[in-house]
Amino acid sequence: MENKSEFWENVSAVAVTPVAIAAGLAKGTYDATTDHGAFIEGFTGTATPIIRAGKNFGAEHGSTITKGVVTGAAGALGARLLHAGLRTLKF
Repeated sequence: MENKSEFWENVSAVAVTPVAIAAGLAKGTYDATTDHGAFIEGFTGTATPIIRAGKNFGAEHGSTITKGVVTGAAGALGARLLHAGLRTLKF
């Protein structure tokens, strides 16, 4: 059975989108100004694989990401409770 996480797939795609857009703009602009092709071909040829790789990463590692987020949140909550408890003891 394949373990895919559509939520983390979409989150990862959104996270890598700024990098994909910047790389696509650079490649598309370079191609258009140096007559190596149309801007849109350079842009999509660069941005699409980056976004696809981000989606694949999120889909494959979604359960690990979820475990990390939950563990981090539990640790932060535990530290906050411990700090509040120690504050009330007043040594």
